[in-house]
Amino acid sequence: MKWNLNTHVIFSVILSVIQMNYEMLGGSLSRQEKVRKLVTQIVNLLSVKMELGSPMICFYLLNNPDHYASHKFRPFYWSNYVVEARKYWNNQETEQETLKSNDKVILIRKKGKIIGLSGVYDYIYRPKELEKISLYDWIQVCERVKIQKKKKKAVPSSDWNDNKQVVTEINKSETKNLPKNTHNFIKGHPLIDSHALKVSPDDKKLVPNFIGPGLPRRDKGDRDYYCSVM
Repeated sequence: MKWNLNTHVIFSVILSVIQMNYEMLGGSLSRQEKVRKLVTQIVNLLSVKMELGSPMICFYLLNNPDHYASHKFRPFYWSNYVVEARKYWNNQETEQETLKSNDKVILIRKKGKIIGLSGVYDYIYRPKELEKISLYDWIQVCERVKIQKKKKKAVPSSDWNDNKQVVTEINKSETKNLPKNTHNFIKGHPLIDSHALKVSPDDKKLVPNFIGPGLPRRDKGDRDYYCSVM
């Protein structure tokens, strides 16, 4: 099945439809009716070129989803968390696992320094209120969000030394008024000053989509690795 068409093919389709409808475009039909006829013919011709059905193309043009699901999913790169947890034993085997890990670290600039940010940090430095939550439950309900800081407010104050008024800035963002069900990360998280962890209610739980190598089996392979994953 062909999903992508070259740009020149798409423009060629549009041009051919317009050329076939010169008389209709100069006729007495309303502008809305002309557009409807043109779009219908373009969709039909593109569906032939792409070997796709017209309903799917129409759904795309109307910004409708191309599929429906009863649940929402969240990508879960489980092996990164296992590698981080097994670092506690710090043996040669865990060092090899770290080298093979596909954990992608984002480099950010903070206060003039380059800091590596991994998604695993959100769970390692989770708030104390969520200290006992399991990793599976955490993936379902927790999400890192940016803290909305309040704007600085300027208030006048008297300067008795110069006998004149000066403007003093009060930064109200120092006191973090977090929304409901939102908690601060503990000390050590690179984004502790700008982000927090939001906990969704149970009726909005997401289903973890396990991405990475296959989960270890109980009856095969390394027993120690299986136990550490579980």
